[in-house]
Amino acid sequence: MQAKLPARLRRYSADQKNFIGLCVMFLLAGYFILNYISHTFFSGELLDRSSPGNWLYWLNSMLMAVVVYFNKKIFEWSWSDLGLAKPANWWQPVLVGIGCFLSILLYSAFIDPWVKEVWGEINISHLYILKQNLPELISALIAVWITAAFLEELVFRAFFINSLEILFGAGKLSVYAAVAISALIFGGIHAYQGVSGIITTTIIGIIFGVAYIVNGRRIWPLILVHGLVDTISLVGIYNMAG
Repeated sequence: MQAKLPARLRRYSADQKNFIGLCVMFLLAGYFILNYISHTFFSGELLDRSSPGNWLYWLNSMLMAVVVYFNKKIFEWSWSDLGLAKPANWWQPVLVGIGCFLSILLYSAFIDPWVKEVWGEINISHLYILKQNLPELISALIAVWITAAFLEELVFRAFFINSLEILFGAGKLSVYAAVAISALIFGGIHAYQGVSGIITTTIIGIIFGVAYIVNGRRIWPLILVHGLVDTISLVGIYNMAG
């Protein structure tokens, strides 16, 4: 009977919780180190497939996928525990996706200008290679949908929120704390974008975290919205004057 419970509601020994905690810290440490090296030493070459920066980018993605899958196998989590359950109906994910997208638009229209005025523009200089460069745009869009839209939602929403709830124990306070901490982590991994980038992605992380819970802990609409927002941003950069 216990095996049929959602992963976050099962009983874990102290050793198991310690192992989950170590996996979370290992993933974060590895991600931040690889992210720091790639954006510090290879910032202008991240989209160049022959550059070590691009290799580090994909190595980072592989690290995330391996850690999540390792935990899934060790603790016999289902794909549903990782947010990939079949939607219960057609209208809920649609409404959640629309709500997420509108929330991001409202933030962009009313709060983002103030954030940039106080803390400066978001640093996206590593993406300027996309200007008027269609082959690089197509390559970047493929990478974004795989690594950002799918993998980041799998890791920073489903995996982190569930893992943090397991570590904190069941309860509404644990859910709130897990959503908040996962959003802060999501903002932190975008530190290379500057303070404005950290603030913006943290708020987006909160929006997505709440949507993940509201949508029955499914990430499908989040993947779609995340990919759509990034696609709009990349196409906007592509259309900038060279």
